[in-house]
Amino acid sequence: MNSNSSINKSNLNLLAVVALGLTTIYTAILATQLMSTKHKVDYLYYKEHFQNSNKSTPE
Repeated sequence: MNSNSSINKSNLNLLAVVALGLTTIYTAILATQLMSTKHKVDYLYYKEHFQNSNKSTPE
């Protein structure tokens, strides 16, 4: 019985480490995608902003 308890604790520890690793990887992927989207939005915003400000200046 003590042997099964030890194996269960070992499996639980392994599961916890794997879950933590996958969560870390998933969070890193989401953060990368978020920053990529932010850069695209910033680019489009500033592109639109400066195109409009250039059009409004008299020639």
